[in-house]
Amino acid sequence: MSAGFIAILVIVAVFIIGVTIWATNSAYSRKPDTIDPDPLQQQTSDEAKKE
Repeated sequence: MSAGFIAILVIVAVFIIGVTIWATNSAYSRKPDTIDPDPLQQQTSDEAKKE
């Protein structure tokens, strides 16, 4: 194995690790999706407000 081949392997490994860290950080840094409230519970609370 020549020095150039080992250098290419190291560069590819560093690239893959960097992309993995970047993708993980972007996934965890975004705001979580809002969960829609239960529509039945929403109706009952709206009816309670009307009364």
